[in-house]
Amino acid sequence: MKRVLFFTLFLSFGFYTNAQTPTLKIKATPPTKLKWGQSYKLNATVSHTFKEEKTGGLTCTLLNAATHKPVDGWFINIFPFQYFTTIAKTPFETEFSFTVPNDYKGKFEIVLVAQVDQIKDSIHFLVPTIK
Repeated sequence: MKRVLFFTLFLSFGFYTNAQTPTLKIKATPPTKLKWGQSYKLNATVSHTFKEEKTGGLTCTLLNAATHKPVDGWFINIFPFQYFTTIAKTPFETEFSFTVPNDYKGKFEIVLVAQVDQIKDSIHFLVPTIK
């Protein structure tokens, strides 16, 4: 009797669900530091648990770490947005190319955001620049 009561409470409070909410997960390995004038290709992978095809987007934004203002144009981040389609059990792989401007002092932040409908994941990386 106690087991049945516990299991009933377990189900009624939502601790167990048959239908799980689909998820997104971004994976990327940023550089530890970059030199002035150096070009870099940031490889990114978006994995998901969607069972049906949906269209989503992956954005790469480059920000000045001190001011939090965009520096995409200065870094020649030509394709900052990529569309992708969720195909069952198939991660989406892409790359974002950019070049550190000469005389860029300090750190910059890489922000990757993946979104499908209202489901979103983001990661942030802080990258120092050296002469």
